[in-house]
Amino acid sequence: MFEIPENIIHEVMDGETLLVRLDSGNYYSMNVSGGQVWALIEQGASKSQIVSFLAEGYGVEERQIEASVETFLKYLIVEELIVPKPDADDHAPVLSAEEFQAAVSFEPPQLTKYSDMQELLILDPIHEVSDAGWPNAKPQRNHEEE
Repeated sequence: MFEIPENIIHEVMDGETLLVRLDSGNYYSMNVSGGQVWALIEQGASKSQIVSFLAEGYGVEERQIEASVETFLKYLIVEELIVPKPDADDHAPVLSAEEFQAAVSFEPPQLTKYSDMQELLILDPIHEVSDAGWPNAKPQRNHEEE
């Protein structure tokens, strides 16, 4: 099982999963199967559950996709987009039918990294939001209170 750090935000737009790492300004896009893996990670799936779910959904044997899923997960860890959680409870993840209908045949999950907007994303005021999310700004601290 894996945990998604707080400095990672994501959005699914037109079937493409996009991630932003707020502390570095890097952003990422995933192909369809990568987005499906991400959705399963969000639900707390383990590596074996992800492989089983994709194999069943695409009608292929687990051994056909296991290596590509493992490589993808390792890349997510190296990029610090997820963190392994060894002591987590196992529970069965569920993807909606629309999350699985986007692809007809299995393609290995892919993550593409972009760093061309790092400076802009790091300076963006969206980082200064409250727990309620954008566009609610964090309350400004009064230096007199310190």
